Amino acid sequence: MKSYAPHARFIAPAQNSADLGRLIIGFALIEAAYYVSRHAFALILLLIGETLGPSDLEPSYEYGDTALGLLLQLFSFGFLALAVVAVVWVQHSRSGWTLFGDLRGYLRTLLLAAGACFAVFAALEFLPPFYSYDGGEFQLGRFALLPLSLLAILVQTGAEEIMYRGYLQQQFAARFASPVTWMIAPNLLFAFAHMDLSNDAVLSLQYVAWTFVFGLACSDLTARTGSLAAAMGFHFANNAYVFLFWAEEYTPDSGLALLLFPEWNGTTNPEAVPLIDLIFLSDLALPIVLWLAVRLAIRR
Repeated sequence: MKSYAPHARFIAPAQNSADLGRLIIGFALIEAAYYVSRHAFALILLLIGETLGPSDLEPSYEYGDTALGLLLQLFSFGFLALAVVAVVWVQHSRSGWTLFGDLRGYLRTLLLAAGACFAVFAALEFLPPFYSYDGGEFQLGRFALLPLSLLAILVQTGAEEIMYRGYLQQQFAARFASPVTWMIAPNLLFAFAHMDLSNDAVLSLQYVAWTFVFGLACSDLTARTGSLAAAMGFHFANNAYVFLFWAEEYTPDSGLALLLFPEWNGTTNPEAVPLIDLIFLSDLALPIVLWLAVRLAIRR
């Protein structure tokens, strides 16, 4: 495909170590290193909490319902990025910089992509239909944390892009020429990594499907540009909106929300959610709209 011509340069560094066995071992090593480092970090936080006295430091890190807890959780994705860079160096004999692709105009492309997505989110919030914000309270203290919050989200989304669109997409594409393989395989792994087994089964499957479509958009942007810049901006803007705009109090990942609503304590049993309905289809359309906005912004 002519539109994917930059992808050939993006995957070129992976050509010399494109065997599938090496990729499987590399993926397993990354997952193991990330698992161990995250749990070791949680243990350190638990020990710090016990040393300083009664503390919810470790639970808030796991749950993300306080500003400090969510910041620590997001920054802990740095362990994932370090694991990927280490495996690429040791297992594939190449620099971690090769994961990013073409660095020319990288920051500009990232900012254009993020700006296009933020424009879509602004339209969703400030154009009809209008939503009620009654009961929500602005968390003024969290506005002061915005620079740190944005940096933490950049670390989190950047690490995931390095892993799934950088390492996995490069290695799959270097081994298999068909876009069907190098787009679907990494994004199936990306989607199932976001499965929440503690949640309602239908909602969890819907989120997996949504994440898969989101990942396909990231892979397409990466292939069109020959770098992770557009995908990183796309991913960063989406997660900034999710983490920073609004949330319900005491819910997972609510620790940095600038507009906080009281926790819903309804006693009625919720109705069963169908696997596919209009609400889910409209949610599924969002990453597609964001993808189109980014393509218009970067002209690819």
